[in-house]
Amino acid sequence: MWIGIAQTLCQLIWEKALSDKYYPKEVTTASKLREQLKTLKLRKNLPKLPILITHCHPSTELIVFCRKLTNIVAIAWLTDEPLEAPLKGFPPNQPHLISAIQTWLEEI
Repeated sequence: MWIGIAQTLCQLIWEKALSDKYYPKEVTTASKLREQLKTLKLRKNLPKLPILITHCHPSTELIVFCRKLTNIVAIAWLTDEPLEAPLKGFPPNQPHLISAIQTWLEEI
């Protein structure tokens, strides 16, 4: 289960952040993903990497996994489900959604 989450998140992040590079396939745990994300964060010269998860239900397993990454990344979901900090949720039908996401990005 963790292997699939780690590899899927890694692949999706690399497709957006480094589309010209292959994602590191050795990423099979939260710890290994954290290492790769730390390198990516330094390469992009960001204090924290923002990740906005869409089209994905925040399941218990995924929430637990994402919490292990929050020292390197800031994670938000487009979801109506309530999420506890440090994870952030944005209801998809929220008025001024883009403005709310921009504010979140400025805060991190």
